[in-house]
Amino acid sequence: MSDVAALLGPDGAVARRLDGYETRDEQLELAVAIERGLRERRHVLAEAGTGVGKSFAYLLPAVLHATANRGRGPVVVSTRTIALQQQLEHKDIPFLQAVLGLEFSAVTAVGRNNYLCLRRMHLATRERGLLFDDPVQQEQLRGIVDWSLSTNEGTRMTLPFPTEREVWDEVCAEHGNCLHRACPHYEPCHYQAARRRLGSADLLIVNHALYMSDVALRLAGASYLPAHEVVVFDEAHHLERVATESLGLRVGYGTVAWHLRRLQPRNAPRGLLARFGGARSKVLLGQARLCAEEFFDTLAARLAQRRADTLPLGDAELDGSLAELLDELAATVEDDAGRIEDLSPRTEMLARARGLATLAHTLRALGRASTPNHVRWLERSGRRRADRPGTGAELRSAPLELGAALREQVFAAPRCAVLVSATLDTDSAGFARLRSKLGIDDATTLRLGSPFDYGAQVDLVLDEALPDPGTDPEGFARESAERVLHHLLDNDGRALVLCTSWAFVHRLAETVRDRLQHAGIELLVQGERPQQELLRAKRDDPRSVLIGTESLWEGIDVPGDALTLVLITRFPFAQPGHPLTEARIRALEAKGGNGFRDHSLPEAILKFRQGFGRLVRSRRDRGKVVVLDPRVRTKRYGREFLAALPTGVRVPW
Repeated sequence: MSDVAALLGPDGAVARRLDGYETRDEQLELAVAIERGLRERRHVLAEAGTGVGKSFAYLLPAVLHATANRGRGPVVVSTRTIALQQQLEHKDIPFLQAVLGLEFSAVTAVGRNNYLCLRRMHLATRERGLLFDDPVQQEQLRGIVDWSLSTNEGTRMTLPFPTEREVWDEVCAEHGNCLHRACPHYEPCHYQAARRRLGSADLLIVNHALYMSDVALRLAGASYLPAHEVVVFDEAHHLERVATESLGLRVGYGTVAWHLRRLQPRNAPRGLLARFGGARSKVLLGQARLCAEEFFDTLAARLAQRRADTLPLGDAELDGSLAELLDELAATVEDDAGRIEDLSPRTEMLARARGLATLAHTLRALGRASTPNHVRWLERSGRRRADRPGTGAELRSAPLELGAALREQVFAAPRCAVLVSATLDTDSAGFARLRSKLGIDDATTLRLGSPFDYGAQVDLVLDEALPDPGTDPEGFARESAERVLHHLLDNDGRALVLCTSWAFVHRLAETVRDRLQHAGIELLVQGERPQQELLRAKRDDPRSVLIGTESLWEGIDVPGDALTLVLITRFPFAQPGHPLTEARIRALEAKGGNGFRDHSLPEAILKFRQGFGRLVRSRRDRGKVVVLDPRVRTKRYGREFLAALPTGVRVPW
């Protein structure tokens, strides 16, 4: 018997210490496959249904491998969110440390800007009257100083009160704004202590955004994470999206204004430039502000003419005046910094100069014609406002294909990778589609079902006689809203309603709000409050109804009687016409593929499965999933959505 099978078996260490523990065959199979893959240095791709217990299935072999191979770098575990990092750090890993009898260290890594910089905090405290004229911000700074005396981690996530971004920006650790060993706070520095722990950890817990940011650094010849030979990706179906974000570029007016504001707030007699800048820097700052407003106003006007949320840029060259001004401003600020005797403000000025230079480089890259493997576009950024120049559009670019970069930086030997998810891919041929996109040439693959009895726990309802949302979107929106209200009242609330657009979320909320209120059912609408607050409210008031889109389709848990109905309003096909999607479809079709069948449909089926999975989170959960989209019956591909549901679900024909 393998080591992990013995530990997870009915007589193993986990069962002896965990009340109510049930041996799950799927969990054992997954853990043994990962154990074998790590031993043989072979990639493992595994889809494991809800309730399998993926965390223990990968953590156990990861810990055993790390402790048996010390000196070869940590085993890196990458999760989708910081919240899941914290669950592993504060719950799962301490449990394993208690039951395994092994000495191993586990360290959670977050991005540099999440750490408090003691030097910058003291500088901000000394000059708070110059930095902040708002009493609330000054009070927040005093609170940070008090917190700094007792915090062990020094991360923003552990700060016991919220802070405005402007306050945290003045006290956080920044790239290019560090004195290293010359800093009087080097030894107690939380960031430096975290860096030291990274190098000696057996298990390193990160999130996908940080890991892929490190991939971008590696491509540029640098790194943040220590060298490692094993990486485990939980919720691995997000890797393509996160890698696309991290390896792409994005600049809007807000980014430019943020850099300029940190030099000198607008219409305020304070800031670095007021104290240390020369006359030329101050003139250039004003010119850069005006140029940025004009530049992004022009882009927003182009986007408005299209009356769409995106506009592909193709080979169009953009005006380079703003990049040139920012470069010149960076150079003069650097000259100003050289005349400052005090080391701390001089370091601040140099950091601002480097930030401006990097921003100019990014704008210059976004202004040039697209390269064969990069797509550029304009994207709507909020609502364009006449009273706020520069608003309404941002510049973006992303790689067309990720495979080559990820193959080299993530999946090349000797590194061994494990990818797990409840919804990894839709094909049955060894996840060939996913492996092609991520650059994984060969791997052990397995698909494991869920231990839940979906036949007994879920009633699937396919609503009938609604207009086709593709040919009659207005008719579908009108009639489906009434149908949603009927189902909500019939179920006495206790529901999650999944939509595919913000416009429909708002329309639906307007339709059902008064009737639900009359029935004593609270309506919770995504966007009206922070998501975690909405989820707390949903759990606290089981009869409430939560309506939303995007992030509510996955990664949320509302177990028990608070959620007995999931309404899927329509199939979650991606927004048509997005420049990156269109470019990837064109590239796929140029190779003989089919854009709908090979790209749009698989992506929608994955998201559909994730939405379905919100209902049953434990063996005790019961309820209905209602699908309103009539194409589930009228289109041939509707059967493919249903065929992708977990084994045991009874389909009403």
